[in-house]
Amino acid sequence: MAEQLNIILVPHTHWDREWYLTFQQFRARLVHTIDKLLDILDRDSNFTYFMLDGQTIVLDDYLEVQPEQEERLKKYTRAGRINVGPWFIQPDEFLVSGESLIRNLQVGLQRATEFGEPMRIGYVPDCFGHIAQLPQILQGFGIDNAVFWRGVGAEARKSEFLWAAPDGTRVLVIHLADALGYSNARMMPLAPDEFVSRVKLLTAQILPKATTDTLLFMNGSDHLEPQDGLPEAIAAANPLLAHISPEQEKMLAEFGQVQQNGDIKHFDGINVRIGTLPQYVETVRSQNGKHEGRKEEGGKEGAQEDLQVLTGEMRSGQFSHLLPSVLSSRMWIKQQNAATEHLLEHWLEPLTAWAWKLGAP
Repeated sequence: MAEQLNIILVPHTHWDREWYLTFQQFRARLVHTIDKLLDILDRDSNFTYFMLDGQTIVLDDYLEVQPEQEERLKKYTRAGRINVGPWFIQPDEFLVSGESLIRNLQVGLQRATEFGEPMRIGYVPDCFGHIAQLPQILQGFGIDNAVFWRGVGAEARKSEFLWAAPDGTRVLVIHLADALGYSNARMMPLAPDEFVSRVKLLTAQILPKATTDTLLFMNGSDHLEPQDGLPEAIAAANPLLAHISPEQEKMLAEFGQVQQNGDIKHFDGINVRIGTLPQYVETVRSQNGKHEGRKEEGGKEGAQEDLQVLTGEMRSGQFSHLLPSVLSSRMWIKQQNAATEHLLEHWLEPLTAWAWKLGAP
């Protein structure tokens, strides 16, 4: 029996604070981007969600320039229309200590809470590989999932899998398996026919690895502004996508099926809606069974083991380049950072803790 294929389209921006432009040059663009976002949310109730890259530092960078916009910004973060957190700043996991990653999440979640409910998604879309202990760190903050692009190789049969840390702690991974990763649906055409064509093209690319009847489209990329008019484009395109035309039958026969619980599901229509990463993660979880954060006693896997379990570091460059030279470029900066981390973690904080214990004010 044919069914409907669902698309959750997540509007977002990915923000490098300093890259091919200086920090202040990028901040000028950030201010314009968030100003535009607030204007869109003010006048378009159908533009329901936007994600600010999983890092709260963009809020601080913006509000240092536009402090008068804080309450206006909080109006939408508290309403859940702007998703913020959980990180303070997007990390490079192999260039900082484990404690630095922990504090990064701790500070990010604290700051995000000031703006409403933090987005509890282990969102690390553009890190150049991932440490094996990341599931442990995420679960330590009650985050039971991870969403990323780089580092996954051919060992992953599907775009959703379980990732186990060395101690057995697991998270559900949403691998952004398309070649463009977190940018796969950037700058969607707003003309209905062109929008439909783009949806069908993306569907054909990512459906073969899907485990559910819902796909993830990431509508954004590096330093991109929100797409004004996106809800209207979706509303106009959905009737055209509701029934796949005969010329699309070949594509559906080749790509349009997902094996779920032993059954082959066929799709003859598509529906697109604006949504969030938490909504997508919950959809994947509900259609693949509830997965525990750890294995059962004795190392046995749970009864509902629908998803593949992978372990170890995610450092493959097979499908997305890792830019490994970042490990050695500007070494003096990395040496200074390591020395500062060591001073704080091994000397300053332990001595401060002892002083407090002994009654120092």
